[in-house]
Amino acid sequence: MGNILDNLNLLIIIVVLFLVTILIVVLLLHLNKNQMLQQTQKQMSDLHLGITKEISDFQLNMTNAIKGDINTYNEATINRMTNIEKQVNDNLRVNMEKTNKAFTDVMVQMTKIQEAQQNLTSLSTEINSLQNVLTDKKQRGTYGEIELYSILESSFGVNDQRFMKQYKLSNGNMVDAVVVAPEPLGLIPVDSKFPLENYNRMYNQELTKEQQEQARRQFKNDCIKHIKDISSKYVTAAETSDFAYMFIPAEAVFAEIYGHYEEVIEESYKNKVYIVSPTTLMAYITAIKAIYLGQSKNERVVEMQSELQKLAVEFDRFNSRWNNVTKDFEKVNADIQQIDTTAKKIINQFTKIDNVELEQVNVDVKMIKND
Repeated sequence: MGNILDNLNLLIIIVVLFLVTILIVVLLLHLNKNQMLQQTQKQMSDLHLGITKEISDFQLNMTNAIKGDINTYNEATINRMTNIEKQVNDNLRVNMEKTNKAFTDVMVQMTKIQEAQQNLTSLSTEINSLQNVLTDKKQRGTYGEIELYSILESSFGVNDQRFMKQYKLSNGNMVDAVVVAPEPLGLIPVDSKFPLENYNRMYNQELTKEQQEQARRQFKNDCIKHIKDISSKYVTAAETSDFAYMFIPAEAVFAEIYGHYEEVIEESYKNKVYIVSPTTLMAYITAIKAIYLGQSKNERVVEMQSELQKLAVEFDRFNSRWNNVTKDFEKVNADIQQIDTTAKKIINQFTKIDNVELEQVNVDVKMIKND
């Protein structure tokens, strides 16, 4: 019994010790768990602080980097904007200069255009006045006379010895002008005719073809009538040449006659009334002036021959005197050559004498040394 109690007590003690051991172990585990939890919390806190610090540092670095980038971008943007502004200002200045120049050129051109418009207006007025003049038959005749006189004055100048205006013939008729040509031509009558009315009707598109044909026939008749009138009134024997000129002031009318009206041309040859325009009249006048020039030369041939004879005498005298001068130069040249020969001889002689003296001095010096 006693043993049982002892065993029981021992068992109780063992159980108690086991329980105490378990309790201690549990307590130790609990303590370790708290320490581990504290360590974990500390580590988590440290980690949190580290992460927070790294995040702050990252934010700070990012902020600084962004600020730097923004500042760099701002500086680059400002520089770019400055360059753009400068370029824009330069382009604006250049464009303003070009615009001002273009505007100035436009104003100059506008001024020229205004002047041209004024000139055109003035020309239009003059053309209208000329049309009015050419419409009236009497004024048209006056215009032809003025054109004729202008050509004559341009060729001969104001010279009554070469042409005369409004010349009255012995038969009482008065011709517009006569050209004074050398004999055997004599006085050449020149009368101005301007058959313009029917000429204009020929090309008037408002008229019918029958009316235009009628105007052509009338134009031909007018020209033939003028030719016959000039031949009968102004070509007079023993006073004028045997022909006359019918002056047409308009080249177009002249070309129309010579291009399409052979009958008029034949009639002019038959009556010795030659149709001339401003251009052809100038050619005839040039030929007459050439005749005058040749005649003037022929008249002065004797005088020219006399002057040539006088010139020949003077030339012979000049040739004789030149020969004398040549002979004198030849004599002087011969004398100079003789003097030159004598001078050379004298120089050679002096040279020999000088060489002899030097040799004698050398001999004397040698003798003194020997003594």
